[in-house]
Amino acid sequence: MAAKSNLKEPQGQSPPSSPTPDISVRVDRLNDVGKIRAFVSANIGGAFAIHGIKVVDSDKGMFVAMPQSKFKTADGETKYLDEFHAVTADARNKLNEAVLAAYEQAVQQSESAVQSEAPVQSM
Repeated sequence: MAAKSNLKEPQGQSPPSSPTPDISVRVDRLNDVGKIRAFVSANIGGAFAIHGIKVVDSDKGMFVAMPQSKFKTADGETKYLDEFHAVTADARNKLNEAVLAAYEQAVQQSESAVQSEAPVQSM
């Protein structure tokens, strides 16, 4: 159990905003079956690694899904729990942008590799 701090924020003041750490992303695998388009790993500030991030293509567009655990409640209902999530909207946006940019780059590289391997037809 985590210990709680006795320190309180001064009344009327919001906590200082902390800078979002650098995020580097690696596409582990592109996938063209089903709605999952890629599996991605991210490194945050050189201190934390997240594996199992998914790029999902839905009816509303592409989105980033964090790694999750699936479990059943006592009444048999299936629930999902994120293993990792960003605490602030700014951090979440930065992570999502980095993941989607890496995915787009990997798709472009994959397409150019396929085009360069295609036999040249002469007329």
